[in-house]
Order: sequence, then structure tokens, then C-alpha cells
Amino acid sequence: MTIHPDGDGDGAGHIAVYLAIIGTSSLHAAWEVDASFSFLIFDQIHDNYNVMKGMERRFRNIKTEWGSSKCIFHKTFKDPSNGYLVNGKCIFGVDVYVIKNQGIGECMSLLNGTPNLSKHEWKITEFSKLKNEVYYSEEFTVEGDKWKRSLYPTGDSKQNGQNISVFLESVDAKRFDRQKSVRAKFSISVKNRNSGCKQNKMMDSSNWYSAATKSGAGYHLCHVVNSMIL
Repeated sequence: MTIHPDGDGDGAGHIAVYLAIIGTSSLHAAWEVDASFSFLIFDQIHDNYNVMKGMERRFRNIKTEWGSSKCIFHKTFKDPSNGYLVNGKCIFGVDVYVIKNQGIGECMSLLNGTPNLSKHEWKITEFSKLKNEVYYSEEFTVEGDKWKRSLYPTGDSKQNGQNISVFLESVDAKRFDRQKSVRAKFSISVKNRNSGCKQNKMMDSSNWYSAATKSGAGYHLCHVVNSMIL
């Protein structure tokens, strides 16, 4: 606390009181501290603190001190009935509450160089005999993250049995914290078994994977085959 008994600036006839933050050398270069604070003065007659001024301010490099140049009027301060000045003694105080910043920032990490393309096949036999709503491939790892594919033989809930749905899903996304997400670029292909297993690329896509969003992205095939390789 900093107190100017005879006021400060335009505060003639008042007592000026300020709150300053110190010891900021240990903080990072772009530090900011939000605080809610109230200046108090003690009523020695009634044994009670009274609030002179309350405010909420942001402290930073360019502004390390906040307060009021007119915190209390001299006449009010010296009035014996108020109990602020007794036998030449007075007591000032301040209540300070630091406001934790709940804002969420973003940080993106890019892979160095060009990542190695990762190809993973999933061979499905006797496709026409599949009865379950959904099937999952074995898990595989790409750039440290685990993935799997999901197959809906008669399409997902939006397809009404008209198509086959294939999705790439993140295994790890459900365990991400709320700030983390991963963007994956991928393609889904189907091998043509009658053309020397030539691959027919169905789609190129990208998708953000996080704990708060749907974990899969994929494609809806418009035909049914007896066996397939994804």
C-alpha cells in the first residue's frame, strides 16, 4: 500500500491510497495479474473496518499501481465521531483477491518435415454375412497416436441401410484434456479385387479429433461387395 496523506494529483483535501504489485521479476515477460481489492479504514470507536473504495484492476508491466487519489476526505477522516483518527493514530488496510484467469489459449505443434505416409489394410471376408451394426479394425499407431477404423455394413444411423459407412476414429481422443485436439489428414480406399487389387480411392479428408467432438470421420460407400480390403 502507498498512502499520500495530503492527496495526490487532483486529490487535494483528500488522502490518496494505492495498491502496488512488487516482486514481479520472477514472473514471465508478458505477465498480467487481475485483482479485486478494497481499501479499508478502521473505526477505532466501534472496532470495525469500513470500506473506503473498492475496484477491480489488471496489473502489468506498464501499470503496476492502482488506487484512488480521493480515497477519503480530510474532514471525514478527522471527524472524531468516525473514530478514524484517535490520539493521532489511524489504521488503513486492504483486502486483495487475485482473479484466476480461466481463458483458454491455443497452441499448435507441427511435425518437423514431411511425415512418413502410413498405410494400413483391413481385410474383411464374407461381407454379406456380417450381422452386427458396427465392426472395428485392430488398432494401429501413427506419429504416436492410436487409431482404428469402424465399419457399418448397412450404414450408420444417417444412411437408413442405403450405404456402407467407414470411419477413421481416434483411440486416444476420449482421454484428451479439454485444450487438446489433433488434426489428421487421411484417405480411405477400397481395393478392386477384379482388377489386380487396384486401389480405388473413395475420399481424401481431414478431421479434428478431441474429447468433446465426435471421434470419427469417414465415407459412405454406395455399393455392397462380398469381400473388401480397406
